[in-house]
Amino acid sequence: MATAVSLAWRVRKRLFGPGIVRDALRTGHARRSLLLYTVYPFRVREGRLPHQNVGQVRELARALGELGLAADVVEHDERRRELLRGLYELVVDLHPRDPALYEGHLCPQARRIAYITGKNPEFSNAAERRRLDELERRRGVRLTPRRQAAPFPRQRLEAYDAFFYFGDRATLETYEGFRLPATYRLPNHGYDDVEPTPAGRRDPRRFLFLGGTGQVHKGLDLVLELFAAAPDLDLVVCSPVAAEPDFARAYATELRRPNIHLVGTVDVRSPRFRELQATCGTMLLPSCSEGESGSVTVALSYGLPCAVGPDCGFEDPEVEILPDCRPQTLERFVRCRAAEPAATLASRSAQSLALMHRRLRPRHYAEAVRSALRAVTGTPPGGGSR
Repeated sequence: MATAVSLAWRVRKRLFGPGIVRDALRTGHARRSLLLYTVYPFRVREGRLPHQNVGQVRELARALGELGLAADVVEHDERRRELLRGLYELVVDLHPRDPALYEGHLCPQARRIAYITGKNPEFSNAAERRRLDELERRRGVRLTPRRQAAPFPRQRLEAYDAFFYFGDRATLETYEGFRLPATYRLPNHGYDDVEPTPAGRRDPRRFLFLGGTGQVHKGLDLVLELFAAAPDLDLVVCSPVAAEPDFARAYATELRRPNIHLVGTVDVRSPRFRELQATCGTMLLPSCSEGESGSVTVALSYGLPCAVGPDCGFEDPEVEILPDCRPQTLERFVRCRAAEPAATLASRSAQSLALMHRRLRPRHYAEAVRSALRAVTGTPPGGGSR
């Protein structure tokens, strides 16, 4: 749930624009890098990180500082080129676009890194459109697309020095038409400072849906239809449904069912969310396209088993990958999970937490991004300025 600080930041951003944060970590280095990502983490002070990307952009800035580069940070969609001064030796560009903000502001040998958090927009856009078409055929209502994104400029993306990405092999396959530069996979981590839930509290007949923008893209329409017809099962919905009025109207009847509990947006590291997820046996996310879903890594942090669509960015055996997201497939899966013994659920919960500890802790992101940056810049381990 948004805090007073983050709400104040949104108002300021709307009125004045996000601006630029120069040398975000105050390293004092003369050599400079540019992060096109988000300035929020460097504009406000909050003890709790509201999203994984807050910690990740801070970690990026720290890693660059260790290489002797001060990090200037702008919003990824910033267009005001006059904010930039001088020349940069390295650029990390979240979801590149034309024209590049930093044209004319790079050193001759500057390194450029494309930082990609999802699948190829052409794949994702088509996947969302298919979901909207399917919904219209089922219910006779046409909803607004929420996740359409501009395609990446091919020549620009192919000219970068490196391609950092979240996801699995299937994520890279959506870019098979590109001549990509060297690729480096980063883990979209969860949180290792939250308290996992004892498996004995979990109810196999209670499910969680945890998602962000784009309810049809994420598959909430399918989940609501399923649970509206299954009054003996419970569903907790933590997703910004109210921000999509056309979806809320189309599913008003389902959202009022006594076994469907609409929570809305919630701080996933709050005591409230910990209690909401504690009684659930499975987190269900039949999304049509993700890089490596942060909702899943959040759930794994609490030891909550997850079942996801085939395009959510996971190939780990501890995450159950649905063969498809057809209504009948979802129904068979949910009924199977709802009937499982407590011992089976406890085993799946332990495996989920083990996956989190094995490769999805914040330190795993920190290690991976440093290794990738060293490879791109030709810096040996332990090299650079500290």
